[in-house]
Amino acid sequence: MSATSPSESAYSVEDRLVPVEGGQIKVRIVIPTTDDEAKTFPVHVWIHGGGFVFGDLDNDDYQLRKISVDQQIVTVNVDYRLAPEHPFPVGLTDSLTALKWVLENAASIRVDTSKGLIVGGDSAGGNLATSIGHLVRDDPFFEGRPVTGLLLREPSVIHPAAYPDELKADLLAYDEYQNTPTLTRAGLLQTRAWLNAPPADPRYSPVLAPSHAGLAPAFIQYNEQDPLRDDARVLEKLIREAGGKVKSVFYPGVPHAFYYLAPSISLAQKVWRDTEEGLRWLLAGAP
Repeated sequence: MSATSPSESAYSVEDRLVPVEGGQIKVRIVIPTTDDEAKTFPVHVWIHGGGFVFGDLDNDDYQLRKISVDQQIVTVNVDYRLAPEHPFPVGLTDSLTALKWVLENAASIRVDTSKGLIVGGDSAGGNLATSIGHLVRDDPFFEGRPVTGLLLREPSVIHPAAYPDELKADLLAYDEYQNTPTLTRAGLLQTRAWLNAPPADPRYSPVLAPSHAGLAPAFIQYNEQDPLRDDARVLEKLIREAGGKVKSVFYPGVPHAFYYLAPSISLAQKVWRDTEEGLRWLLAGAP
């Protein structure tokens, strides 16, 4: 991230518990500081990565605090339950429940969803955000208060065992990059086994959703030397073909999640800047 950290006086942060089926999960809420107690903000609901089996609220904590201050937006970081203890679809239902909780409790966290309701995630979190993008489109709960943007970083959006024939020629990276420094085929197979999701279930492989029409605008970031590279490319293609708004940024010569391992290098810094630029684009209505 940028060397300039936001002043702690520029925001407030609070962890809250959200009831979910069979238990509760934590969300971390960051709200920009303002002298106007009546002021409300758009909201960015974020879902961390980690292959559905690792990760927590600390993955992106610093970045979300910075985004909240820079963009004057409330950020809600979701600590969904992880596999193998909580296999598919628990992470998805937890994340969707957290999103609904945000809408139900908007006033108490100074959110006005008419100013923007962005759902985002990285890697596995990008999978969950993409699936949620499809689910909320058809859910009457969101009528009149729709998700207005999807912020997807290196999303995993289709299981290799479920590649349809018409897309196989576009999905080559899984074979090309089997042993990268940050993500291997063996690692993907193991985490997917722990998750135990049916490969062709469109809630796990949202590329296989019956329709991609009517999705919120999407901003996608992805890397060249990443077995998930073509997931992003195919998703972008399908959204565009369905008449949706989509914008992407491609990072050449780097593997999956490189910006977490080397956050100070110039290309990693560009990733963080692009994330904020993508958020601004979505908040502006994806012009």
